[in-house]
Amino acid sequence: MHQKITSLLIIDPQYDFYNVPQNEQFTVNSDLEQQTISPALPVPHSWEDANRLATFIHNQQSHINNIVVTLDSHHEYDIAHSIYWQNKQGEHPAPFTLISHQDIVEGIWQPAELKMLNHVLGYTQSLEQTGKYCLIIWPTHCIIDSVGHSIVAPIEAAINAWEIQTAIHHQIISKGENPHTEHYGGCEAEYPFIDDAKTQFDPQLVDLVKSSDHVFISGQALSHCVASTVEQIVAKLSPNDINKLTILIDTTSPVAGFEQQAKTFIDNMTNLGVKMTTTTDAIIG
Repeated sequence: MHQKITSLLIIDPQYDFYNVPQNEQFTVNSDLEQQTISPALPVPHSWEDANRLATFIHNQQSHINNIVVTLDSHHEYDIAHSIYWQNKQGEHPAPFTLISHQDIVEGIWQPAELKMLNHVLGYTQSLEQTGKYCLIIWPTHCIIDSVGHSIVAPIEAAINAWEIQTAIHHQIISKGENPHTEHYGGCEAEYPFIDDAKTQFDPQLVDLVKSSDHVFISGQALSHCVASTVEQIVAKLSPNDINKLTILIDTTSPVAGFEQQAKTFIDNMTNLGVKMTTTTDAIIG
C-alpha cells in the first residue's frame, strides 16, 4: 500500500522578515550596554504567521514527512541594496526606491562600480520586458551569517522538535548569493547567469512536489518570495501535480504596500488549482 508523503515548504522564514516583538528580539551584550538587533524588513502580521505555522508543525509532527526551507542569502553589496547604486552627487538611494531602465539611461542612478553599467542596463531592460518585478532597493537584509539570516525562533524551534520526533533532518535551499541579480523565487534568479549555476533553474522544489502527495506552503513574504517561488514551481507542473499544492494562507503575509500584488497572486494560483486553507482547517492524510 502506498504511504502518502506530505511535505512542508517554508519560504524564507528568516528573522529579518518577521515583526518580532521588542521583548523577543535578539540582543547582543557588550561591556557598556545591551544592543537589540531589530529585523531589517519586517512584514506586517508575520509574527502571528510564525506562531501559527509553529503550532501547525507541532500538531502535525507525525504526519509531515519532509520539511524544506529556502533561505534568502545576501551580501552587503547586492543589486537590491543601496550601496550598489549612487546618483550624480554620490548619494545612495533610500530603501524602497524604484530604479527603472530609463533612470539608468538618464543617469539618475548608476552603479557605484561603473564597470557594471552595461550589466544593469541589460538587467533592468530584461526585467521590464519580461514583466518581472521592477528593481527595488530593499533595506539591507538577510546578510549571510547574520542574525537576520537565521530562521525566526518559533519556526526554528518547531522544526527542531519535528526533527527530534521523526529522526529526519530538514533540507535547506539557499538563494541570492550572486550580488548582481535579485533572487525572489526558490527555483531561479530574476536574471540567470550562464556562468553561475546557482542563478539558473534548480529543479529541487519541482521534484519535491512530484515525489509528494501533498505539499503545504508557507513563508514570507506572500507578495514576493512566496509568490515568485510558487509561480516558478507551478510553471513546471502538470495540472494533477498543481493540485497537490496548498498554501497555508494564515501563515504568510504581503510586504506593506504590496497587498494587491499578493491578492492577484492568490487569485491566479486559485484559478490554476492551487488550494488555499488555514492551519486550523488543513487536513493531512
